[in-house]
Amino acid sequence: MRRYTAALLGYYGFGNLGDELLLSSCLGILDRCGLERSKILVLSNSPEDTRQKFRVDAVNRWSIRELFRAFRESERLIVGGGGIFQDTTSIKSCLWYWGIIRLAIMLGVKVSALGQSVGPLNAGISRTLAGDALRSCVRLQVRDDNSMRTAQELGCRNVIMGCDLVMTLKPELPPSKPEYMLVNLRPCPGLDDYVRTLRPHVGDDTIGAALSPEDEEAIKSLGLREVVRVNSLDDACRLWAGAKSAVGMRLHFGVLSRIFRRPLAMMPYDVKVREFAGQSGVPCVMDGWEEPVMPREIPESVYDVDVLCSEILAL
Repeated sequence: MRRYTAALLGYYGFGNLGDELLLSSCLGILDRCGLERSKILVLSNSPEDTRQKFRVDAVNRWSIRELFRAFRESERLIVGGGGIFQDTTSIKSCLWYWGIIRLAIMLGVKVSALGQSVGPLNAGISRTLAGDALRSCVRLQVRDDNSMRTAQELGCRNVIMGCDLVMTLKPELPPSKPEYMLVNLRPCPGLDDYVRTLRPHVGDDTIGAALSPEDEEAIKSLGLREVVRVNSLDDACRLWAGAKSAVGMRLHFGVLSRIFRRPLAMMPYDVKVREFAGQSGVPCVMDGWEEPVMPREIPESVYDVDVLCSEILAL
């Protein structure tokens, strides 16, 4: 009998708040499905940090020896949210995750994927790798319409529509008076254009919210009085408690703003951000300024992923 019921795969342990929140939400879903933490193994870039933060076993995702051991001891591999199959910068992401999934299957592990973005996939080899990996999933849930279309074009069957897994979190804000606008930037092509559009609308009542170390450098170009590095959900609760509105680039900056019920506008550097803005009913700041508006409330249907995860664990 294998030691672990589920191994979790994502962009975990890299210091990116959004991906750490995805891991937290995935663990929360498994908790609600009755799976003990002792039965879960995480593939992480920083396994010791992951063990301490999440009270769960973890292995080094870059060690082939540890991956072999992990999959020999695991019944299932769950790709736990995010956008791992894309080639915006290179095909390396597609190649790496395809290899991990093929290794898992070779060692008799059943693979499923939750809350996925699929694409952009510009190169033919990227489409081949992503298609092979995703068609191998016994369950595949995507988080937006564009990903649904792309997965179907890749020949995936029985694709299920869902949402970003972080939306299943229910954090509580401490009491505070909303006083400032939050802004978030990240490095990307065309960043200077976004900065020029945003700069006339920021001032002393604006605070930068950096969800990763690289965000801090991007936000500095606005010359704000304060940039806060957000390392955890608790940090986010404290920061968003005093926010009266939010304008940002990162998907999970938008997700947090929607969870915390703050007027929001997104800067869609990537198709997944544009899709999220459409789902949330908030404007996109592109060629000109758009005032933030209150996003739609998160529907109870986000918890359909609990049922899906229970089905995966029963396979």
